[in-house]
Amino acid sequence: MIVDSVSLFLSAGCGGDGGVSFIRKRNKLVGDGGDGGRGGDIILEANRNLYDLSKFKYKRKFKAQNGERGKAHRKKGKDAPDLIIPVPCGTIVRNKEGEILADLKEDKEKICVAKGGKGGEGNFKKEAEKGQKGEEKEIILDYRILADIAIIGFANSGKTSLFNLLTQKKFKVASYPFTTTNCMWATFQINFKRFIILDTPPLRKDKENGFLKHLLRVKLILVVLDDFQKIDEDIETIRKIIRNFDASYLNKNFFYLLNKIDKIDKNFKREKILYISAKAGEGIDILKEKIKNFFYEKDCYKDWK
Repeated sequence: MIVDSVSLFLSAGCGGDGGVSFIRKRNKLVGDGGDGGRGGDIILEANRNLYDLSKFKYKRKFKAQNGERGKAHRKKGKDAPDLIIPVPCGTIVRNKEGEILADLKEDKEKICVAKGGKGGEGNFKKEAEKGQKGEEKEIILDYRILADIAIIGFANSGKTSLFNLLTQKKFKVASYPFTTTNCMWATFQINFKRFIILDTPPLRKDKENGFLKHLLRVKLILVVLDDFQKIDEDIETIRKIIRNFDASYLNKNFFYLLNKIDKIDKNFKREKILYISAKAGEGIDILKEKIKNFFYEKDCYKDWK
């Protein structure tokens, strides 16, 4: 199961206390303690080798190291190292109020989410100070898969069969509903250009369909349908489900695919529909050509109206 949302509790390092030390000068005791070191920051860094947030399933509290106390002879204490926490590319970082702090899409992209405290001044300047406390924060990581294309549809429509055909994978396919229980993704190549294609769980009219959050970044949505007699009704139902989840998704580009063409009435015709058989591989070359044109020439079908 993909873990795509977690809360983390972060404590940046405290600054080191200012040093307390004395030396005798001209028969007087003079302060000689150095400044304390800076506390460690907490930094999130995108890592292309991570694929979800499962590493945070059992550890959600993180504490950076404190700065070192100031030393004698006006020597500054060592700054603490920053604590770098890897997260998958595609992670949206929010504060506990839900405000977006960063969208880490590129490998090695970073954000400092909690600042370490400043070290206290040593007594060689004046009376020694305590180091400042590091920031304490609760943040929310919201992972959205970095996909170019998504496949959606109702149960048993042939979504996963199409996904396997395009990606040359062998994910489980069965005649009973809800075979796909999690989002799956793989690469799909056309003309030496690679795309990430996403297969989603079946849409359900009586559920929230929370997996639709992963359509945030896709540029093209393939809607797989398998009942030509209810095609208009099914399209409108799917668009309603999407609208109820996030109406802005309807501004994306859609290809509507009627699967299982061996079961279609030969007199049935609809505009803006691609006819395919994921099982037999029929119509797939045409679909690939349309996808290629969309990404290379922006020649695509408009949304269903």
